[in-house]
Parts: sequence; C-alpha cells; structure tokens
Amino acid sequence: MKHFGKWLGIGILVILVAIVALNYWHPGTRTVKTTQPVTTNRRSTVRLVALGDSLTEGVGDQQKKGGYTGRIATKIRQTDHVKVVLHNYGLAGDRSDQIEKRLVASEKMQHQVTKAQAITLTVGGNDLLQTLTKNVTINQQSQLNQQLTQAQKAYAKKLTSLLGTIRRYNPQAPIYLFTIYNPIYVYFANLTQITNAVDNWNTTTQRTVRSQRHLYVVDINRDLSVGQFRSVTQQARLKRAAQKSNDGELSVASFQKQILASDNSTELNHYLSPADHFHPNAKGYRLMTQKLFAKMQTHQQWLRK
Repeated sequence: MKHFGKWLGIGILVILVAIVALNYWHPGTRTVKTTQPVTTNRRSTVRLVALGDSLTEGVGDQQKKGGYTGRIATKIRQTDHVKVVLHNYGLAGDRSDQIEKRLVASEKMQHQVTKAQAITLTVGGNDLLQTLTKNVTINQQSQLNQQLTQAQKAYAKKLTSLLGTIRRYNPQAPIYLFTIYNPIYVYFANLTQITNAVDNWNTTTQRTVRSQRHLYVVDINRDLSVGQFRSVTQQARLKRAAQKSNDGELSVASFQKQILASDNSTELNHYLSPADHFHPNAKGYRLMTQKLFAKMQTHQQWLRK
C-alpha cells in the first residue's frame, strides 16, 4: 500500500502537468496579452485622379452622378471607410494624344497627378472612332484591316507616350485603364469587321501596357457591347435582325444614324444612353464602377500608406 500511494501521487502529478501544458499550448484557449497598441497601414484619405475622354467626364449619365468616377468615389468611401478626394479631368472627344497635351499644358493637372494614390484612365475610343469614320465605307476586309493595322501602330505609340508622361509625374500610383467597347454591336451584330476592330484595338492596348508596372486593365468590352443580350441565342437573333436591316453593309448614313443620332428616345442596348446611342447610361456606369472596384480591391496598394 505504501508503494501504491507513492505511485498514485506521481501519476496524479503527471496528469496535472499534462493538463496545464495542454491548456497553455492549445491555440483555442491560450491567451496572449500585449500592451502594444493596434496599428494600421491604411490611409485615412485617398486621392484619386481620373484622366480620359467622355467616359471619364461622365457623358450619358442621366442620373448626374459623375459617371463611374463619382460612383467609384462613393463606393470606396462606403466600403473602405476612407475619405476620397477626386479630381476628374475627363473631356469628351479627346484622343490619346489630346489627353497627353492637356496634361503637359496644365500645371494643376500635373500637381494632382503627382499627389494621386490611384489614377483611372479611359482612352482609345476616339482614336478608333476617327479611323472607322474615315474608312466606314470600306467593305473589303483586307483593305479595312490594312487601315486599322496602321492606325493601331500609331495608337500604340501615342498610348506609350501618354503613359510615359503620366509616369513622369507619378511613377508609383496604380493606373486602372479601361478597355473600349463596340457601342453599335446590337444594331450591327452581323458586321464582324467592327467587332474585330474593337477586339484588335483592345489587344493592341493590352500588348502595349504589358510591361507597365502597377497598371491594371479593366475589361468592359463584352459587357457594354452586348448589353443585356448575353446568351448565344440572343446574339444570334440580333445578327439575323441586323442582316435584314443592313444587308451586311455599313454605310456612312447607317453608321451616323446609329451612333451619332441625338433625337431618339430609346436605345436597344440597356447599358447605353438613348441620347446618343454611344455612351453608357447610369446602368452602364454602374457596371464600369463594379469592374473598376473589383480590380482596385484586388490591387489595393492605393489604400496602403
């Protein structure tokens, strides 16, 4: 009995030591006390500069909320709980070279670009539109391709120059660059040369910016081009209707009627403005905002100190 009591005491002691050890090392029960204050590396104020053309200006937004720029500022405030200082330098009709010229000529723009934590950019649509307008009557795909190839090379140089100028004033801030889209797709769905021109233009943009640091492409091409007609069946129906109306040809008259008309009250694409059949409406700008916000949340260096 004497030895039994001794071994029983040792056994109890071992069990107690094991219980203490388990309680200490178990991650769910161990409590670590610290007197160090909780710190954050998030900014309290974010400066956002928007450069570009009419899409940045917000043309077509019947709700007058500033297009995607006003909406992205609101979205960031509500989601990330920071103050957003927004400077919008969008101007309708500007091509890539004209956006750069305005930046080079304006010390105010340069100052704000320098201070920016994030930069957005819409560019390229007017460059392509200028080329298509000049060659709208070309129905031979080979001739149109030749003109577009030359225009794409010229645009790549202009875009490179524009981005170089932006980086001269701000080498680090992330740039969020939107693709362009086909505003007349729902009316000319059967004309693959227009769809291909837009796709190839975006490919040129992607190739041009591939080596750019902290530059992220926001792709809105398909969503704004096809609008609510997302399924294969819906798009096939569009192509049949377009074939009946234009017989596979794009003329100056039909082109201008669809993308430059200003007296129509309806628009077949629910994401575009009925005022000009070209720019996004409020729904379209909300879509742009969603795409931009998702990209900014994935690449969030603009929010860090």
